[in-house]
Amino acid sequence: MAKRTRVWVALATMVAVAAGWNWMRDNEARSQASVTALAKVVDKADPHLALSATVLADGDLPPEGTRSLFDHVAAQNGGVPYPFPKLIEALQKMNPEGAPPVAVMLPHGRSLLKGQADDAHPRVLLAADFQAPNTPAALGVNARGQLFLGFVENANEIEVLSYNEAAGRYEFQLVQDYSAIGARKLVYARRQICLTCHQGGAPIFPQRPWNETNAAPDTVEAMLRARTKAGLDTQTYLGLPLQNTLSSPERFDELTDVGNFFATTQQLWLDGCGNQGNTSVDCRKTMLKLALQYKVRPGDFKEEGVQVERLKTLQAKALSDRTIAVAESDLTNRDPVAEQKGIKGWWRSLTTARIQLGDGAKNNEDLEAFDKLPKLPLALDPLTKRAPKRILTAANVDGVYGLASLLTESDINTLMEAANWQFDNLAKAVDKLPDPLFDAKPFERVKTVQALMKSTELPKVRSGGPVQLAYLFTDVSDMSPPIATGVPPLQLKTGSSLEPFETYCFSCHRGNPAKRLNFMGADSEDKVLAQMRDKTEIRDALDWERYEGTDKASMLMPPRDSKQYALMVEDQKKNPKLREQMRAVVPSLFGF
Repeated sequence: MAKRTRVWVALATMVAVAAGWNWMRDNEARSQASVTALAKVVDKADPHLALSATVLADGDLPPEGTRSLFDHVAAQNGGVPYPFPKLIEALQKMNPEGAPPVAVMLPHGRSLLKGQADDAHPRVLLAADFQAPNTPAALGVNARGQLFLGFVENANEIEVLSYNEAAGRYEFQLVQDYSAIGARKLVYARRQICLTCHQGGAPIFPQRPWNETNAAPDTVEAMLRARTKAGLDTQTYLGLPLQNTLSSPERFDELTDVGNFFATTQQLWLDGCGNQGNTSVDCRKTMLKLALQYKVRPGDFKEEGVQVERLKTLQAKALSDRTIAVAESDLTNRDPVAEQKGIKGWWRSLTTARIQLGDGAKNNEDLEAFDKLPKLPLALDPLTKRAPKRILTAANVDGVYGLASLLTESDINTLMEAANWQFDNLAKAVDKLPDPLFDAKPFERVKTVQALMKSTELPKVRSGGPVQLAYLFTDVSDMSPPIATGVPPLQLKTGSSLEPFETYCFSCHRGNPAKRLNFMGADSEDKVLAQMRDKTEIRDALDWERYEGTDKASMLMPPRDSKQYALMVEDQKKNPKLREQMRAVVPSLFGF
């Protein structure tokens, strides 16, 4: 018996070694490839194309009629707030508790813009961490784990990872030329490029103890030295404390784990129940009922009972022996300060002496420059293909927990109150929901709660009529069309009457996600002029003398606290007729 055990152990060891060798060989090849080349690789590990792969969009732009959460935030703020502390403030105001977003700094991170960040100007990461309560008339936004930002000041660019509820996926976006007089253009990034690191299509973050963040004493010390030498503020950076506690990266890590499972949840909702007519509808209704049950009393929920077994049986019909992988969102901890010490640091300095990190990618499209930067070890490189965190089968009911995480505490209180606090009433309401709501399409928290609040199976709905719950973060009718990265800027003719508008106005009124403010967003000079002539308020907004000191003063443009205003004031000293010439471009119909 002992001999047989030794044989099995030896065989298992050989298999493990072979697997490790294959992993090393494959990832060595990946490490030598450019990011552009990696983005073209199609993963064909699953011979059967999953339902989710056909339902969930994979293009750079969001599916028609849908937008990311960040698009909605920007539109409701009249564009991406500038400077960065104002963007932080906007997110803080959305939080019902008034708390700022979770923030960490990484002077030497692993993003495409790692060459532009340094100890004096670290990359700043933000994560929204709140669920706004519902009101009797509207659903509150669930931003927890659904909005992540990464800002590199030296690159004038914000990287945005933001959930699109209607599409059931995260969107990858950039705010390009994010500077005082820059275009501040919000665009959708090249998705396949982003997926080379974000391999689950979701947020990623290092594991503890988070040495590369400003919660690590050595990293903070290096930042303080660099900022002292440069004569910069050693207490704060971009309005955020320079020194952090471990609780911040810990919470950031938790939020990325939450967000990472949103992507898996959509796979479980789609692939786990399949596209088999009534059987699939029954499967999804059962999954939703269990999710609501778990949400009502998580401490009492057990993975057993009639409904749980029913879900497993229905999932087995859809999945058979196929599996669903939970992507690994955790990166191996890295200690950039330690890398610079000792013999390893000396050797690394020799191999990287010819390359200055400041010569790296100036933005997320500058991939050639990024590929010239020193390569990280395989274990630390986010480009390395990571093994799944978990493998789920039809016998797992993790979709229940995933759906529950997409709902808010306020949602369950709203629903249970309408059900007279009787869960059976809520379960019956799910059974009576229209089948098309459970077709093979992404799970949407808003549509689900809205539909339930119209169900006459809920006593309070039956007695008072359907409850129409509004929601501000899915309607795209007042938003400008999404823009893909790489669209060239508008080329103006020499001496064009639009030249001063390009200098003082394009930052806010060209590419603005709010349609009402995007009145310089057309794709040709003539079309922009036509748009402006329909916006007669422009003429009066430039008439400072008439409206200064009146109740219309706040409507004067450019805004008094903007760099564009200061620039226009200076330029008027050289050309006193500047605003008069600009006003002449737009007719006046006294619409101001």
